[in-house]
Amino acid sequence: MKTHRYRITRVVAFTLGLQACAGIDPSKDDAMPGGGRSSSPAAAEGRKAYIGLYGEDAIGILDLESKRVLKTVPVSAPDGIVITPDGTKLFVSSGDSGSVKVLDTESDTIAASIDVGAKPAGLSITPDGKLVVAAVGGADQAVLIDVSRNAVARRVSVGQAHSSCITSDGRYAYIGSQVAASPAIVKVDLDEGAPAETFAVDKAPRALACEAGRIYFTVVGLDAVEMLDPKSGTLGTPIASGGSPHDVRAAQPGKIELVVSQTAGDLEFIDVASAALVAQVPTGKLAHWIAVSEERSAAYVTNEGDDSVAVVDLGQRVVTDRIGVGKAPRKIVLQP
Repeated sequence: MKTHRYRITRVVAFTLGLQACAGIDPSKDDAMPGGGRSSSPAAAEGRKAYIGLYGEDAIGILDLESKRVLKTVPVSAPDGIVITPDGTKLFVSSGDSGSVKVLDTESDTIAASIDVGAKPAGLSITPDGKLVVAAVGGADQAVLIDVSRNAVARRVSVGQAHSSCITSDGRYAYIGSQVAASPAIVKVDLDEGAPAETFAVDKAPRALACEAGRIYFTVVGLDAVEMLDPKSGTLGTPIASGGSPHDVRAAQPGKIELVVSQTAGDLEFIDVASAALVAQVPTGKLAHWIAVSEERSAAYVTNEGDDSVAVVDLGQRVVTDRIGVGKAPRKIVLQP
């Protein structure tokens, strides 16, 4: 991937040199496709975003520099999406086919299909890129996938598994269980295969984030973000949101958490120290998911209700761009 980016950078530099010779000022907005400046937080030469277009049964591939969808790849009911740390493989759960699809990011074609069981949903990946954890609700399992073999390595019983997150050391996965009578977060040992540990919660978990020794999560029917201490299993005081919060993840681990509110249609900033909402940035209708850039300067928010992705400058806390991407975008990941 590094070589790929270097070659593209050389091409861009050569192009800008030609523009200068032609009397074109490359610092102007119209000098780049999509009207973007190379100094903006969204600029990312040669990189792509992968977006689950639920309304099109496809993965949309967005060029982050030109801000154009390059192509779509058919995947029915695309739900969870993760990408390997080296950016070479994308894993997508296909909710109605009982499988996880593997997309090769060099050719942007499906390279493999892994049978995992009925209704696979959320995916997460270990920091070293060796394991993908799939929450498979119809099979009542967390399914561990060996990335190198594109094959199931282990299955762990988790009732109505819906979502997951993995600790920064890659040792544990936490799985959201949506069993109506006993919703829980289940701790799974990824290294030694020790028995799973269950932490009861009040309502069915939606999205989870393992951040700085805590588990932040959203739940069905509560307009707030919950926090679980994984050592004691105790819940903190819920942090009120704009309504129907969904994805949650860190802008600055241990300092600032982000959450999207589907009701308010915004990206919200949570100060960890005070456990309070400190800013709200309108992004679009039915905000659904968040992807944070590697340098943590920008967040990309999918807006399922208006078929767009909003780019938010995390320093200035303003939207710098809105990009039309296709019907009902849900999950999104950025290529490293």
